[in-house]
Amino acid sequence: MSLWSGKKNLLATACFLTVALFGLANMNSARGESLPSLRGGSSWINSPPLSRSGLKGKVVLVDFWEYTCVNCVRTFPFLRRMYHDYGPDGLVIIGIHTPEFTFGRVRSNVEAAVSRFGLAYPVVMDNRMILWDRFHNHYWPADFLFDRSGNLVYHSIGEGNYSETETQIREALGLSAKKETPGEDGSFPEGMTPELYAGASRGDTSGGEVLGQSGNRERFSGSSVSPDRLNLSGDWGVYGEYVRPEKTDPEHRPVLRLPYHAAGIHVVLKPRRGETDRVTVFLDGKPVPREVAGDDIRYGSGGRSYILVRKARMYNLTRHQRFGPYRLRMEFDGTGPDVYSFTFDPS
Repeated sequence: MSLWSGKKNLLATACFLTVALFGLANMNSARGESLPSLRGGSSWINSPPLSRSGLKGKVVLVDFWEYTCVNCVRTFPFLRRMYHDYGPDGLVIIGIHTPEFTFGRVRSNVEAAVSRFGLAYPVVMDNRMILWDRFHNHYWPADFLFDRSGNLVYHSIGEGNYSETETQIREALGLSAKKETPGEDGSFPEGMTPELYAGASRGDTSGGEVLGQSGNRERFSGSSVSPDRLNLSGDWGVYGEYVRPEKTDPEHRPVLRLPYHAAGIHVVLKPRRGETDRVTVFLDGKPVPREVAGDDIRYGSGGRSYILVRKARMYNLTRHQRFGPYRLRMEFDGTGPDVYSFTFDPS
């Protein structure tokens, strides 16, 4: 789960403790607030613009999401099921896409994500954070449930709480209670690597070394490697939101090393304009084993594992690993792609 602030790389466990405390302190005070205006979004996908007047008599679930947020992605199967199961009963889901990175303001990028994740419900792009502020939101993902009278009856932050959320949806629709079944609780194992960001504005890069001003080109020695951090070596350009490999000398090839603790890892990358960038990926000094290879891993001659970066999005490198320590190494052939952030799976 992400928090919009200058300290977004808090431990995931700490984030969920914050969520729990926030929910206990604010859930009762939030109840009864009216559905805010939906005007101000830059554009709508899957639907013409929706309004409060047009939603009268409907139960509305507003979901704040971002297409490079792995925590959001993990909620999509639940949201798709809710839309399918309860849409005929009067449930409307509205996805509000508030971008974390600049490229998230591009409609074609968001449309591609909506298609890739199979989101059939209305989505509004909140490029200027107007709706984010109007709902007093601070997290991805975050859900706000409004009853048929337009009153807020439930608010959930982060992953999990699926059973409770469905119970609240059924109650708002006037349906009988559903027998509970065991499910994901959204908790994170102790010691999991937190979300990590690159770039000068909020990066945690090169073993904790302070990055220079945005736009500078720097040479990193890579002489030491710190766990749970982005460790750079070779030549890199340092920008506000990202770092960019700059291969200017064969002896200083850009390399990123990341010792992490998790069961899967994702990276947000953006290719050079009009280019397809190839990045070689190693796990524990070897090609990524096929049994834990992520959706975006490919294999070349000699079994070398790599990814092709064609669009600005999140790329899945590994999945379904046994939770524990691993060493990621990424080697870059030229200038680009831009590296924004890394996120991790608990299982």
